[in-house]
Amino acid sequence: MTGTALRGLWGRLAARGRAARPRRPGALSTLLAVAVLAAAVGWWAGRSIQSPVEAAQHAAPPEAGAITVPVERRVIATSVVVRGMLGFAEPQALTVDTDLGDGRLGKLVVTGRVPRPGVSLDEGDVALQVSGRPVILLDGAIPMYRALAPGSTGPDVRQLERALARLGHFTGLPDDTFDARTSAGVDRLYRAAGYPPVGPTAEQEQQLAAARERVAAAEAAVDTARAALRTARQGPSAAELSVARARVRSAEADVEAATRERDAAIAEGAPPATIGRLDAEVEAARVTLELARADLAELAGSADAGAAEAAVAAAVRRQDEARGALTRLRSTVGSRVPRGEVAFVPALPRRVDKVETALGREANGTVMSLTAAALEVTSAVSGEERGLLTVGQRAQLDEGDGVATFSGEVSHVADKPGTGEASEGQYEIRIRPVGAVPAELHGRDVRIRVPISSTDGAVLAVPLAALVTDASGAARVRVSGPAGGRDVPVTVGLSSGGFAEVRATGGDLAEGDLVVVGARS
Repeated sequence: MTGTALRGLWGRLAARGRAARPRRPGALSTLLAVAVLAAAVGWWAGRSIQSPVEAAQHAAPPEAGAITVPVERRVIATSVVVRGMLGFAEPQALTVDTDLGDGRLGKLVVTGRVPRPGVSLDEGDVALQVSGRPVILLDGAIPMYRALAPGSTGPDVRQLERALARLGHFTGLPDDTFDARTSAGVDRLYRAAGYPPVGPTAEQEQQLAAARERVAAAEAAVDTARAALRTARQGPSAAELSVARARVRSAEADVEAATRERDAAIAEGAPPATIGRLDAEVEAARVTLELARADLAELAGSADAGAAEAAVAAAVRRQDEARGALTRLRSTVGSRVPRGEVAFVPALPRRVDKVETALGREANGTVMSLTAAALEVTSAVSGEERGLLTVGQRAQLDEGDGVATFSGEVSHVADKPGTGEASEGQYEIRIRPVGAVPAELHGRDVRIRVPISSTDGAVLAVPLAALVTDASGAARVRVSGPAGGRDVPVTVGLSSGGFAEVRATGGDLAEGDLVVVGARS
């Protein structure tokens, strides 16, 4: 409907209204107004509404242009973020070895000192009593793979001495040799634990007794030889000399006989105790020979004083040899540590996690499980992330949505991949909570965030998409503006979360400037 037609309709309606006004003046006016308005709206809508086909025909593509974002001021920080399990880490099984006491205990049965789950065991504590013998915990990485006794050498001996020194039971510098100092320290360790140490065997005691007898005989021979030397210058009678020479010959024969018997016993593989007894008999025969020779020298008088002096020298030499042998034997005889009476466990104290035995039960296999005494979060990181972490770094931990946040510090970073609970190619890390840990998080999977580096306050920052690098490696940003904008060279600092710190090295760059991050096609 055209405008002229609309005006004609309006005129006709108005004329009719005037003709009919005497009969219904109010209703007719209202009717006329509504009719006119409806006709006008219908005409305008007919011109404005298009079909989908008409709309597509008249549509035009948007104008092409740059996509820009404003330069911001913000703090940029980098972090290592992983998830881990909160609990008592480093589980280790404690087993009972059969080498306890003097080896004659028979059936091994738990007879006391059974701990309760949750208690803490420290260095020097008795973890369990088996058949009346203790299982003592000491801090160390080398397992107790053998019994340690006087004469033992190796790094496990040094480990034992270091543990004894920490407990105040060892004097001097720890070394690799189990000697009298080590035995004394072991004695003190057992007394502190309330148990008698395991001393020398019966055979070792016999060997010690025989060695002491040889020393006593040698010392007596020295005294006799010296007395003979003092009287050697007085001169003997012919009869006395004859008797003395006969005694020397008889003593020499006794030495030869005793030596043959001893050598035969050695060849036949006689027990050490038997050989020790025969050694003592040989030594006694030699002492008798020395005495006979000393008597002969004494009778020879001053004319034979040289022989008496030689006898004294020989007696002193034998005395020194006997004393040296006793010293060496003592260094191999003393309190020892049976393989099953000490358990070396790294990083004591430890928490008893689970007890798998009871009083009166036979002791075999695993008897309890020990864990780290403190709660820790265990996780794993990649090799790249591992290079960013060091022991002592602070960490923030939560459930992942900021709930129940608490602090911690890095307590362990593995040197090799695949250790602990880490998979192949991953490095185990542990975070020790600092302060109280919400009880509801025990045994839960939590998020770990270890801050690595951060800007010193808020800095100018742009999205990474705004950075353009040329062939020389120089970076720039494009600032939107009249005539296509301008390029601003920048130095790029720390980047994280899709943003990078920038500092303008040529031109101006300020907060709020619009930088180009892309273009509309």
